Amino acid sequence: MGGEVGVASDQGIDWAFTWRRHLFMWEEEVLLSLREDLEDTRLSSQEDEWRWKSEDSGAFSVKSAYAKLEDLVLRDDVWREEEKGVFANLWKSPAPSKVVVFTWRTLLNRIPRISNLVLRHAIGPKVSHLCPLCGKVEESTTHLFLHCDLASLVC
Repeated sequence: MGGEVGVASDQGIDWAFTWRRHLFMWEEEVLLSLREDLEDTRLSSQEDEWRWKSEDSGAFSVKSAYAKLEDLVLRDDVWREEEKGVFANLWKSPAPSKVVVFTWRTLLNRIPRISNLVLRHAIGPKVSHLCPLCGKVEESTTHLFLHCDLASLVC
């Protein structure tokens, strides 16, 4: 983002977010939620103070931030209870944090696979979508970690 992100008017603040790249659909949903959170924001000449709306006390806590993100990411209409349980237990795992984060990103299909890299314009759209290891089928997270013959040899 750059420049002014909002302009005050009689009706409130007109938010003008700008981004260096196109947002993914899930990011647009998070932005919509942010805009809803900012809807009642009013500017005044009083001294600013920090207030966290997700806690009655107004004080920030990691627990309430996690709960807010969990509500956004693990919406009821997308995930079954069993899947939500996997995510809840994942963060309690004694595994190293980098393993937990990688697992979380894998489960959410947020690893840098070919199709994800094309969406981010990190590679051109004409790149082959076949698995770079075996070259037999279209690359997918499931294929890479469960079904690719060559990847399965790395155990």
